[in-house]
Amino acid sequence: MESLLNVQYELHNIIKRGFSNFKKTPKDRLNCEYIEVKSENLEHDWLSFRSNNTKLYEISEPDVLSSKQYVQNEIYEATEDIYLLYKSLLKKILNQYSKEQPSKEKTIVSGQQQDSWVKLPKISIPTFSGKYSEWTTFRDLFLALIHNNETLDSVQKLHYLKSHLTDEAEQLIRHTPITGANYNQCWSLLEQRYNNRKFLVNNILQRLFGIKHINLESASGLKVLIDTTIDCLNALKNIDIDVSTWDIIIIHIVSFKLDQETRKQWELHISSSVDLNNLPTLDQFKCFIENRFRALEFVESRKSSVQRTSGNSSRPKAFVVTNESDKLRCEFCSGSHKLCFCKKFASEDVEKRRDFVANNSICYNCLGSNHRVHECRKSGTCRIDNCRKRHHSLLHPEQESQSRATSSTAREPVESARITTSAEPIVSCLSTQRSSNSGQVLLATALVKAESETGDQNIRALIDQGSQACFITESAVKRLQLKKTAVSGTITGLGGDRAINSKHLVSIKFKSRFNRGRKIEVTAYVLKEITSYLPEKRINEINWIELQNLSLADPHFNRPNKIELLLGANVYSQILQDGIKKDPTGNLLAQNTSLGWILTGKVTCQNQFNSNSLENISVLQTDILKGNGRNLQCKKYADRGRAETKKLYLNIINI
Repeated sequence: MESLLNVQYELHNIIKRGFSNFKKTPKDRLNCEYIEVKSENLEHDWLSFRSNNTKLYEISEPDVLSSKQYVQNEIYEATEDIYLLYKSLLKKILNQYSKEQPSKEKTIVSGQQQDSWVKLPKISIPTFSGKYSEWTTFRDLFLALIHNNETLDSVQKLHYLKSHLTDEAEQLIRHTPITGANYNQCWSLLEQRYNNRKFLVNNILQRLFGIKHINLESASGLKVLIDTTIDCLNALKNIDIDVSTWDIIIIHIVSFKLDQETRKQWELHISSSVDLNNLPTLDQFKCFIENRFRALEFVESRKSSVQRTSGNSSRPKAFVVTNESDKLRCEFCSGSHKLCFCKKFASEDVEKRRDFVANNSICYNCLGSNHRVHECRKSGTCRIDNCRKRHHSLLHPEQESQSRATSSTAREPVESARITTSAEPIVSCLSTQRSSNSGQVLLATALVKAESETGDQNIRALIDQGSQACFITESAVKRLQLKKTAVSGTITGLGGDRAINSKHLVSIKFKSRFNRGRKIEVTAYVLKEITSYLPEKRINEINWIELQNLSLADPHFNRPNKIELLLGANVYSQILQDGIKKDPTGNLLAQNTSLGWILTGKVTCQNQFNSNSLENISVLQTDILKGNGRNLQCKKYADRGRAETKKLYLNIINI
């Protein structure tokens, strides 16, 4: 009895395990033969299990057998349930495969009977996103494969429908539960929304009338013309529009799209082959176009072959086709340009640019990627501040620029800008300031009264007759509450090495401090900064007696201060008046303008502070009392000075 019980437990586990594993079987393994073998094995195991169960009751006492776990756990009943479920599943899948199995057609070839079975590719339904142009194709395929498929119930159809919708169409039925009763409702919503015949016809006619005109006769152009025309007419037929009487209208429209020679040939053809009392048909027009592009294909192929064989055939030639966009590939932004012309690269800090060049094995001199600087054959050198070192201007260190005596007044010397929405496509500004140990170049500045919503406000301007446009800082725009207009422009420096972007344009009105009746209105491009402080250093008192009697446009021209407005040549010509004066040395020039007298030329700089000069101590003390902030410089001189001056410097710091 114990041995039979062990066999029963084992058969129970075999049937249970087989059922579980079959449900996990991959679909590509399932076929009729496989399922039939599984069914035979199951039947064999079940018959053995039933036979052993009968023997157990024959050889055992009822009381003894009822005390066993086999009876108490109802192993037989559990095995029978598993068997029934397993057997039902096998039969169900086997029936499905039997229906789907394509019938083999018999063909007779050379008196012998052979099987012919072609496995067709799977038809997939495209997803529908809500575009009207895609609705007809999606609807017809879905109706044929899913909607009219009687083997699918409504729940399955709704599941298929939701899985093939995206974007707007998917949102239309997103929150509808997948139930049998909701399928017809969802399909009606889609048809009601997208089965818009008026809109569909409008799109088709737009495509038909929007066919491009053929300028030069070519086979490809004629193919596109006739294919698009026939495709549009078929699309109209699919939505139940009768186009059978449209022949003369379509011919009239499409014939005007033909090139001059083809249209001439069509008129000659129709005049000679068609009775003048009859109208040409679309089939005749289509036949003419097809014959025409076939002839052109032959002629074009002959021309290309003649061109290949023409010329000096005694010497073999090799032709290499290169893609220019691949050749010019920026290492920094992957654009179709060289690294030296990359705006993103130019906008980075100098240290980041130098690190990028070093880490990517790029030449320091020409920014080429196929060699190093010691192998560079280009003779160009750095052009910033007459550096002349063997590195590109974009890699010029900031420390060297700051340490040089020659510096630019503008944050970036502006040469040219391209503003797409401006009437002035090119803007140039060539203002610079040269400084040396003994002097510096003074640029023309002026204080003007700028209009704002809160009243007139003083603003310091740089007058530059070398600039073709005006510029203003962002801080001044905010302070004056000016209305900005969006533009897209790039301002490049001398040589085009670096670029500054201007995204806004403003209109500003200002007037002179002396003649407030005359207003000047200009448009200015907005920049974050225009220039550094002007002048660069404080200027000594100028020994020019005549200067004291002039009404200066900028009474504080000798003090370093910020520039918020740059007035170009267009304003310079408006404000210039008669009157010009020179100092006795001939270095300083005064010009009369409606804003006042402006000063330009070379002047003497403020002396450098000497740690042993008591005169400099008084200058420092005056500046500190005015709030000009020289504490750090005082401390430096106090540390360097002798004992008799150190105490005085420390006293200044404590002011």
